[in-house]
Amino acid sequence: MYYLLFFFYLTLFCWLIIRIKFFKKSGIDGRIIVGLFLVRVIAGLINGYINLYYYQGTDTAGFQLMGIDEYHLLFHQPAEYFTNIFQSGHQSGYGSFLESSNSFWNDTRNNIIVKMLSVFDIFSGLNFFINSLIFNFLIFFGAVGLYRVFIDIFPASRIILMICIFLLPSTVYFSSGIHRDGLIFLSLSMIIYYIYFMIRSKKYLLRGILFTLLYISLIILLRNFVFIILFPALLAWFLAEQKPNYSFWVFLGVYFFIGTLFFCSGFLPSAFNLPLHVSNRQIDFILIAKRGASAINISPLYPNFRSFLNNLPQAVNHSFMRPYLTEHLNFLYTLSGIEILFYEILIFLFIFFRKKIISVYPLIYFSVFLTFSMFLAIGYTIPIIGAIVRYRSIYFPFLLIPVLNYINWNRLKKLPYSITS
Repeated sequence: MYYLLFFFYLTLFCWLIIRIKFFKKSGIDGRIIVGLFLVRVIAGLINGYINLYYYQGTDTAGFQLMGIDEYHLLFHQPAEYFTNIFQSGHQSGYGSFLESSNSFWNDTRNNIIVKMLSVFDIFSGLNFFINSLIFNFLIFFGAVGLYRVFIDIFPASRIILMICIFLLPSTVYFSSGIHRDGLIFLSLSMIIYYIYFMIRSKKYLLRGILFTLLYISLIILLRNFVFIILFPALLAWFLAEQKPNYSFWVFLGVYFFIGTLFFCSGFLPSAFNLPLHVSNRQIDFILIAKRGASAINISPLYPNFRSFLNNLPQAVNHSFMRPYLTEHLNFLYTLSGIEILFYEILIFLFIFFRKKIISVYPLIYFSVFLTFSMFLAIGYTIPIIGAIVRYRSIYFPFLLIPVLNYINWNRLKKLPYSITS
């Protein structure tokens, strides 16, 4: 029964992908775009199987069980179903917005996924793998939206963009699993999609503004620290569009100003002390790491500029270079180590063999600054290899799209001849 239902939905979604105007406007051939969707579906099934049957007590398995409970609640106690998301089960009530545990705001990130699954269960018959299929159909909108943006900037880079957006191993794997990462990827992609095309057309339509605010709200509810890191990137992007020839300096100025405010907030009461919140977040992750199998040593982060500066090399190492190939944690980490090494080689080639670029779109600076600041936040606070690999995975496209498009491939092709001649 479930097999037939799964293939019914799979056929339906493949048909919709060919028919829906949003997908058709990507310019990707119908067979190719369906193939890219099937890659995501397969990755979702593998991710789900591993989380259900290989690891014990994963978030994904917990979400599925809680979603079933909420499904039954919907039909037996609908009033409770529609109101319990607004209730706090903590002694401290709603708590601080920036707290990473024992807070209503922290629980909301899980409650949204659970409510989503309870709706999926109506159509899936409570089957996890059909839920995964529905989930990935929704996330696919984000991938196609991101492709439509960057193909407008790099019209000759179809293959590169398809690889970076649809086929990067860790990005596809982690964004295809029923977790926050896929929803964050969807939200970021659609925010970029709506803002880019509103700027390009110089038409700030109510529909585009409302959808942008909707996806920003979703990010705030799922991972509020992502919004805090996203805000300066969006601000710099908006300002850089006013002076596109000075985009780099605009971004540099905005980030310097925001960074100054960040450390100056350390003189404010604890509720507004941002360095203290980052330090507390690291402490929470250190406590979680004691129960994990992939914990790594991390230096304590104190809420002052000097501590952040001292921890910078370690943060860069953790988020940009781990896991090493010598860290034989398990097969999945070895694959991740190979992947990150390959990306490091590409960045090396970009540094030494990049094109001579006269002007760069503000969106490119947005992508790079957002990715670097997100990686630093991950490196500063997370002492768990598994979490580092998962958290950073959805930002690789934003870094690799500029890197691959600005490498001077013609110069590289000529390099062997210049060496031997």
